[in-house]
Amino acid sequence: MDDTDFSLFGQKNKHKKDKADATQIAKTPTSEADLKRIITSRPTVEDTYENCASAGIALILNHKDVKGQKQRVGTERDRDDMQHTLQTFGFDVRTYNDLTFAEINDMLKEVALEDHSDNDCFVLVVMSHGTEGKVYARDMSYPVERLWNPFLGDKCKTLKNKPKLFFIQACRGENLEKAVEFESFSVMTRSLAPAAVAPVQPITYAIPSTADMLVFYSTFDKFFSFRNVDDGSWFIQSLCRVLDMAAFNEAGQPEGVELLRLLTAVNRKVAYEYQSNTKNEALNQMKEMPNFMSTLTKTFQLRVKPRSKT
Repeated sequence: MDDTDFSLFGQKNKHKKDKADATQIAKTPTSEADLKRIITSRPTVEDTYENCASAGIALILNHKDVKGQKQRVGTERDRDDMQHTLQTFGFDVRTYNDLTFAEINDMLKEVALEDHSDNDCFVLVVMSHGTEGKVYARDMSYPVERLWNPFLGDKCKTLKNKPKLFFIQACRGENLEKAVEFESFSVMTRSLAPAAVAPVQPITYAIPSTADMLVFYSTFDKFFSFRNVDDGSWFIQSLCRVLDMAAFNEAGQPEGVELLRLLTAVNRKVAYEYQSNTKNEALNQMKEMPNFMSTLTKTFQLRVKPRSKT
């Protein structure tokens, strides 16, 4: 039986005054030296992210029990499968269950202060209830950007020029994705050769603080996200299957496999293979469309790395 990650009959705008929504006044410290410093922006010939010794840190925030919301039955399957998949790639996986917003906030700040210099990237997976622009901790909802703010380039120095990947399994609204049928007469495939690694040049570059980030949502903006109470969510299960297959094929080779190609395969898998089957007529025979927002500036070749000893 399929379920959603947000109650159809939940109270709307219940958490309008959540503490996490308090306006933050950003002040940029300035001094005479800062004002006189000249920042130079320039082109680069580097088109592939650095291949480092370790895969990196991967955090999993799993929420089964959320205050005022329906229990997320089946999320343990997602949590365990995601943990196994990330460990296969050699990530230092740290799993947390039903944290409060304060606990999440403190933990993310602590991880951002760690040294990521020898890591390929940073990964954060969230599995919870959600609504437009927000996800839920155990005790309250909070703006989704609070997940990545601690890891932006101006705050987490050792993740500058490294991919920061966020995977969010949660509803983003109350719309339902209906099925649309079409006919196809032929299937064309093609393979793309991995881009060559450009030589490293000792040049200083200026990039936006929000560069090199990717956020992969389980569903389109303002739409429901489905989760099977026995088998887990469509999105997380598809993500795990695609990554698992890659780990035993291209990602296990020295050249690796292009991340965006894998994520597109996840989109295709969920869009084509899944459809809701529930006794609730309002939710039956519905679809789901994952999508990602990317500010990646180079090609990221995902590779299987030796597992972290930590």
